[in-house]
Amino acid sequence: MTARTLPQTAGARVARRPTDPPVPVLMYHAIGTSASPAFARYVLAPHVFRAHLDHLVDHGFTALTAAAVARARRCGAALPDRAVVLTFDDAYRDFLTTVLPELEARALAATLFVPTAFVGSTARWLRDCGEQDRPLLGWSELREVAAAGVEVAAHSHTHPQLDRVPATVARAEAATSRVALEDALGAAVEGFAYPYGYWNRPARHAVRAAGFGYACQVGELTSSAADDPWAVPRHSIAAGTGVSGLARLLDAPATGRAAHARSALGRVGWRTARRVPGVGGRPREGAP
Repeated sequence: MTARTLPQTAGARVARRPTDPPVPVLMYHAIGTSASPAFARYVLAPHVFRAHLDHLVDHGFTALTAAAVARARRCGAALPDRAVVLTFDDAYRDFLTTVLPELEARALAATLFVPTAFVGSTARWLRDCGEQDRPLLGWSELREVAAAGVEVAAHSHTHPQLDRVPATVARAEAATSRVALEDALGAAVEGFAYPYGYWNRPARHAVRAAGFGYACQVGELTSSAADDPWAVPRHSIAAGTGVSGLARLLDAPATGRAAHARSALGRVGWRTARRVPGVGGRPREGAP
């Protein structure tokens, strides 16, 4: 299917700089035209998605994989002044049919996070949203995506709320997902994204202990070199995020300590609220 390979790394190592530019990490989910009312905010229309990519190209952004940014920061290599990371959670089948051709047409890199228990099946963890039948990519399709240069990374095994399960479960989720992907793809897997963006200290420890080099949360903040590598913040792209909204996210400055503190406080507060019966749902909804 692919005519060329997408760029996966930041390129050859270049001179170090005292400071690195902020890097917006964008979080997409499904790209399509249909969704249940409860899931509609996570589905971006294809024509809007194409407009997003055209904006990136027209304004000189360099799309890198999340792994490329993590590696550059570890070794002190410089990043482009207008770097951006496009991430896609859940590995819905529309990534192959709709997203990948648009990335290839513009030679843009991306990172795809996969919940390995559901490969070749459906999004059963979305039963409460009425989206339990939304199809995911199969293993052969993931190998095709990886061969095109997309970074294929882990999104846990059964997509639980990792901040609400025992530490033993978090460790198993992280380790199982990495082994499954590496066995299927025949390549090392560097990255992880916390399901729903939910994480706490035990979940972070589990991901690091499993050998991942970085992990993405949500946070709604712009990433910087000062970030915890196992809690890299991302900006959510919702169905209503047009080009003007995207531009605002791309132009947001590096996030300071106060904003990180507010984000952490909100994360802890929402975790507490999710423990209330009927609010947070079941931590392991949809698990096989």
